[in-house]
Amino acid sequence: MVVLRPYQDQFVSDLRSAFAQGARRVLGVSPTGSGKTRMFCHITRNSTEKGRRTLIVTHRGEILRQISDALKDEGVDHGIIRSGYPMRLHLPVQLASIQTLVRRLDVAMKPDMIIADEFHHVASSSYHEMLAKYAGAHLLGVTATPERLDGKGLGDYVDAMVRGPEVQWLIDNGFLARPEYYAPVTVDVSGVAMRCGDFAKNELAGIMDKPSIIGDAVKSYRQFANGKTAIAFCVNLKHARDTADVFNAAGIKAEVIDGTMDDGERSAIVERVRTSRTHILASCELVGEGFDAPAVGSAILLRHTASLGLHLQQLGRCLRPKGDQSGAVILDHVGNCVRHGPAEMQREWSLEGVSMEKREREKDIEFRTCIKCFRAFTGTICPQCQTVRESKQREIEIREGELAEVEAAKLMEHRQRIVENAKCRSLADFQALAKKRGWRPGWAWNRWKISRWNTRAKDGVGVETNETVGLL
Repeated sequence: MVVLRPYQDQFVSDLRSAFAQGARRVLGVSPTGSGKTRMFCHITRNSTEKGRRTLIVTHRGEILRQISDALKDEGVDHGIIRSGYPMRLHLPVQLASIQTLVRRLDVAMKPDMIIADEFHHVASSSYHEMLAKYAGAHLLGVTATPERLDGKGLGDYVDAMVRGPEVQWLIDNGFLARPEYYAPVTVDVSGVAMRCGDFAKNELAGIMDKPSIIGDAVKSYRQFANGKTAIAFCVNLKHARDTADVFNAAGIKAEVIDGTMDDGERSAIVERVRTSRTHILASCELVGEGFDAPAVGSAILLRHTASLGLHLQQLGRCLRPKGDQSGAVILDHVGNCVRHGPAEMQREWSLEGVSMEKREREKDIEFRTCIKCFRAFTGTICPQCQTVRESKQREIEIREGELAEVEAAKLMEHRQRIVENAKCRSLADFQALAKKRGWRPGWAWNRWKISRWNTRAKDGVGVETNETVGLL
């Protein structure tokens, strides 16, 4: 059995309280690297010991294998519902690939509790079908980033949201590495189309997959992260391979990892990174979400994204603490940290989502970076410092760019709302602020719950019913 850290135990307790207060479908939000898998596997063990049936659902085979290993660490025997695995439906815990589960809904057990990992994928048709089939079950959705590019709000699927500690709290208490940001302003993507809410990959690859740009990445790595292991986040597989080739040509051992590799091949590559025999791990998709990447000292961002969720997933891959207690160096060659803010910035997650009308207005957005304050903006005048920038369309020019260190505080100066949030000391304060801003009362409750992580207060715990005690 795995012993939870105090903050993990508190998170589990808060989830239990949400169910005790009447919610049947709860969203648990906790940062990348905080141990979400460990926490919900602990919940699964407790539920099983009380005679409850639990179904854990994920969308990728790599994540499924990690969850299976975590369940074994908890001593939980379980069946696996996925092609290629024998059916053991008599067991009270089933771990399922959502793609396989929807084809076997008629034979799978009827669960008391569903735990859905990476819950921001819930708006897909497969999850809709599963939730309709098991409408009577309690639901625990788990994610680090409760935001979707399509604007669909997760509030359509859950009754309540419970938040774990903030990234900054985890950093201050030694559970995550402290990041340092270095950001160039070198590549203009104003002409790149937006597709499905993000930059078009084929157009991005045409811009980013060039020796001069990858050469800049090698230069910045040597200047700011020399000797550290790093994950390079690339646009596509060819870009990842070309990135690895340029690093190898420079005498820095690099390898590519992708979803087509078998388990043994991927494990061997990961082990070489863990032992620093390989320093650069180039990836286009696999390491962005759910993959159990080794603790690395740096992230090299070579793919622009309009997705806050993807951005935070990528940053989180280098925030896992290293044995030498060193910080994490983030080399942002695409402006994502300016566009979305640093990993430790306090986020105001909402279950309401973003309207499709707003998404349509943002579809053709042109990001520009202020040369003075690093603010990302549209148009010709920086809304932060009023610096005027020429708006004429210019041809993409690839040039060597000097990196300037960007302090996290600099990136957050324009977040005036955070200052107002910090002044709130009670639930009543948050409720008054929500009313002032015209926001729903649920925001005040969630922000007050977050503030408890700093004070470690124990008030506000609901009364547990026999049903919820049995679940968690």
